[in-house]
Amino acid sequence: MKKIFLYVAIGLTLLAIPATVFLVGQQQEIRKRAAPATTLSLSPTTVTKEINETFKLNVDIDPATNQVTTVKVYLTYDPAVLTATAITNGANAPKILTSGIIESGTASITVGAASNAQPIATRGTVAVITLQAIAGTGTATSNVQFASNTFVGGLNEPTANVLVGTTGASVTVSGAAPSPAPSLTPTATPSATLTSTLTPTLPATTSGEATSSAIQIVSPTANDSVTSTSPTIQGKAPPGSTVTLTIYSEPQTVTVTVDADGNWSYTPTTALETGPHNVVASVITASGATETASTSFVISGEEGSSSDIPVSGSIETTILLMAIGIALLLFGAIVPI
Repeated sequence: MKKIFLYVAIGLTLLAIPATVFLVGQQQEIRKRAAPATTLSLSPTTVTKEINETFKLNVDIDPATNQVTTVKVYLTYDPAVLTATAITNGANAPKILTSGIIESGTASITVGAASNAQPIATRGTVAVITLQAIAGTGTATSNVQFASNTFVGGLNEPTANVLVGTTGASVTVSGAAPSPAPSLTPTATPSATLTSTLTPTLPATTSGEATSSAIQIVSPTANDSVTSTSPTIQGKAPPGSTVTLTIYSEPQTVTVTVDADGNWSYTPTTALETGPHNVVASVITASGATETASTSFVISGEEGSSSDIPVSGSIETTILLMAIGIALLLFGAIVPI
């Protein structure tokens, strides 16, 4: 009987090991694909400045249960009250995937984690914008807010926006310089006979400016599995434009020229490691705005290599073999040979 109990204890222990491995793996997979829970906020949330003063606002992230790899920040403000002078990445997002773009009333930048192996999983600053107060007479207020196209990509889910909420900032500008006093010297207006020359209106032409869908990544598609360590990346953009391409996790940034048919492609000259990768493509439109597109793929490596991830069902097979072995062991203990 003692032998039987010993064999049962050994059997239960052997069953517990693969079962534990399976459960831990399931928990890790659930964490990688956690439900959207990330928030972005500006700090400080309330600012009061004098005219011509410059100041900074931090873009802070709280990833909650998400593991963030990419953050596309788009900010808006009143250009009559404020002007942006710079926007860059913060300490919590060490990679700049798309350089900062500043226009009247808007500012944007795309930043990323150090690598897929080191995603953004803690609170911190991902971007910093520098602003200057330029309001006219009196006191003026402008809200600095996140635009609707602000995007946060999670690990293994680069095309799903895991952003669930944003908090902007309110900036008050006071003590503005007064308007110049009106001149007391009258200005004579000479009498003259003017001859008008009519300028014909030119017919409108079709603009070649890129739209929000101007930049596309055709292949690989989201979550594709490829075996080549140098997969060809293809897409579409306005003919003759220049596409900036960043292959991530260890960033490789290159530029490619779009052909006359609107197609572009790039094959990495440096082999990529096996595992997940993100791709961010951007193009500058005729108006100076930057449009981006992104995708993801997984390099599975050569079939049968030692680095391959076990296929689904291997844990169950192991447990089945363990159970058969234990049954044979118990049978030998109960029925001596």
